[in-house]
Amino acid sequence: MKQPITFISVAEHAKNQMDFYVETFPNTKIQAVTYYDEYPERILNGQLDLNGTPIYFLEMGPENPVAPGWNLSLYVEMDSEEEFDQVFSALAADGFVMMGPEPAGIFQKVTWLTDKFGITWQFVFAGK
Repeated sequence: MKQPITFISVAEHAKNQMDFYVETFPNTKIQAVTYYDEYPERILNGQLDLNGTPIYFLEMGPENPVAPGWNLSLYVEMDSEEEFDQVFSALAADGFVMMGPEPAGIFQKVTWLTDKFGITWQFVFAGK
């Protein structure tokens, strides 16, 4: 079996979402984008490399809404407090913060938030 890959399905604006993550996360780039033949404005398969982790995107179209949920989140360990703060600020700006940032257990900072696209993230920073 190969390594699992995160696959995000959205109703629309997948390219905007991918561009936002490229601007927000260090070492992140779009690897490939394929559009539907019959809907050239929609992404059939978008591939993002988020600091070495592949994330795939599929745009379902506004007629097929995709319900976000907190039952699945992307967990990211940050290398520095500055990186944590920058990424948190960008994703929290138009999102919803469920917890933190605050210390928890072995971590100096943790947070749990849903960004403006409905994707839930958990960020941790262990400290020095």
